[in-house]
Amino acid sequence: MLANNSLLLGIDGGGTKTLALLSTTDAPDQILATGSAGPSNQRAVGPRLAMQNLDLAVHAAFELAGIPRCTVAAACLGLAGADRESDRSVVLQWASEARLAEHVRVVNDAVPLLSAGNGTGIGVALIAGTGSLAWGCNSRGDSARAGGWGWLMGDEGSAWAIGSAVLKAVVCAADGRGPQTQLSPAVCEQLQISTASDLVARIYSAEIPRALIAELAPLAFSIARTGDPVATAIIAAAGQDLAVMVRTVADRLLLPQQLPLAVAGAVLTQQPALLQAVVTHLSSNNRWLPVVSVVHNAATGALRLAASLLSST
Repeated sequence: MLANNSLLLGIDGGGTKTLALLSTTDAPDQILATGSAGPSNQRAVGPRLAMQNLDLAVHAAFELAGIPRCTVAAACLGLAGADRESDRSVVLQWASEARLAEHVRVVNDAVPLLSAGNGTGIGVALIAGTGSLAWGCNSRGDSARAGGWGWLMGDEGSAWAIGSAVLKAVVCAADGRGPQTQLSPAVCEQLQISTASDLVARIYSAEIPRALIAELAPLAFSIARTGDPVATAIIAAAGQDLAVMVRTVADRLLLPQQLPLAVAGAVLTQQPALLQAVVTHLSSNNRWLPVVSVVHNAATGALRLAASLLSST
């Protein structure tokens, strides 16, 4: 594989998709091409499929740019779960074998948000997509995180958590253990089942149950807009859970009251009601006044971090 010392790669990968941006060292913010593939969160799909999707996204970026694939000058990969050494080592091994770049940095998917959002690298980055995570950095370079423990132990406020709450509300209503809700017929329609009793077979026989459950999250927002109290409560609880994560990180880092908050992930960027719930909870006692930046493409921040690898060498 040839080397090209004028190219950069910025990659954003999570539990739903992977994006790879290709740009040049002279103009990191000018995107040459964007390649996409499936999820690259090892905890969601396993290391083998995650690395395959990373490779596919990179290959697609080069193909769309009309450039033969080569070893670029620097690459930064912001990947869900990659702040743990065991996950990073898998990615670094793949990057070495694929001859991805002369300089490679692997970080969790929240880190690039502060570069893409307010551009300073300081504040809190909050992700709520299939999973959830809050990560922050202060002016001294100290960092802290909350959440990101995966769907079995955490992911509060995520699409999976909201979808799971929707399912629990539906089965409780079916049993008579909870109030009736318009979520019940909506879930049955989306999953193409007749009654709630069919949920067991439909959910547990799915190839990736976690993804199927996460896809139910939008129902909570659409039903809440009709005034359904159960759906409304689910959204409020998700907003509070995410706000607690942000508040925990901000407190640990002694961040200022005017809190830079970069948000990303499909749930936060596509559902204004959830973002408003987060901001409302954070601002409730005037301890924090969030200055929100909505980041639709975190890979742009990864490109900036890739460029910084060259300036530090």
